[in-house]
Amino acid sequence: MPRRNKAESITVDEVVKRLDYLHMNEMANRLKELDESGELVSCTPLDIVNDLATSQEIATSNNIVARYKKQAKFYYPFADLADVIPKAERHINIPLVERLESGEYIKNGRNILIISETGGGKTFFGCAFGNRACEQQYKVRYFNMIDFLDECRAAQDKGKYVKFLRKTANMNLIILDDFMLTSIDQKDAEYLYRLFNSQPRKSTERSFIICSQLKKEGMYEKLSLVSPALADAIMNRVVSRAYELTIEGPSMREVDIPEELKKMRGEKTK
Repeated sequence: MPRRNKAESITVDEVVKRLDYLHMNEMANRLKELDESGELVSCTPLDIVNDLATSQEIATSNNIVARYKKQAKFYYPFADLADVIPKAERHINIPLVERLESGEYIKNGRNILIISETGGGKTFFGCAFGNRACEQQYKVRYFNMIDFLDECRAAQDKGKYVKFLRKTANMNLIILDDFMLTSIDQKDAEYLYRLFNSQPRKSTERSFIICSQLKKEGMYEKLSLVSPALADAIMNRVVSRAYELTIEGPSMREVDIPEELKKMRGEKTK
């Protein structure tokens, strides 16, 4: 690029074009906003650089979060802890939910067990915690347990099981829904053991969220039918230092959720 003569002035449009060329679109848009509002002339050079960098940083962060949420493949993509309906009969431990929302459990390598009857909301909670983790820029992967085992078998048949396991193990948060809902065989138990016993990269923090209709004893009993040794090994890794969130009450499928959310937020209902 030829050197610019000191007497020549640089126009905002020129800088905007250069930023667009470098794919710094948010910085370009923000520079145009500052110029059009008249704020540009009153800002110091350092203030301008900081403002533009902040706008680009926010956009980059939002793009990362959107990509992580898409890659997670949540059953409920828009599940949000703000939409939890704390009806008394559900006996939800709200202080625990608020504590887990911070994501500290991932930093500390702790798991979450979410237990409820069919329709109780365990899948919603699992996806909501997963969405929150994505917003904190953790990599998350959601599986229904049956689908996870199917993917393991398919990868094994194609000779790609090790690659699949390695990719999954390096997630920061792995959600297994409907855990032990169906019977499994020896090979399935081995797949589960390898997942829970897998080692992520040294720099990767990793936790599991297990959603199930069964309590810990029920999970163990089903696993023991296949292999008592594997049952001990799996359950030790699942429940050790795990937070437990039990949801009671009637099925949420029988509840008018939009109406309940309006009531919760103090909105007018028809």
